[in-house]
Amino acid sequence: MANEQDDDMIVVPIPGGESEDERRRIRESNDRDQNMERHGEQSRHNRGYDEAADGVVRPPEVERVDDLE
Repeated sequence: MANEQDDDMIVVPIPGGESEDERRRIRESNDRDQNMERHGEQSRHNRGYDEAADGVVRPPEVERVDDLE
């Protein structure tokens, strides 16, 4: 039996901090990244995400150490 109260509810989107322009920019970036992946390329933006999702932990790459003494 359906609850009459549920029938009167209005579904609204979860509020987010992004504007429509920001959502479009994110979608375009995702589309570019996916297109690169289809061609066997890795975008600089996505580098490391797959390893992080798999739980791979790599030490940071140190370019230079300065002795401040």
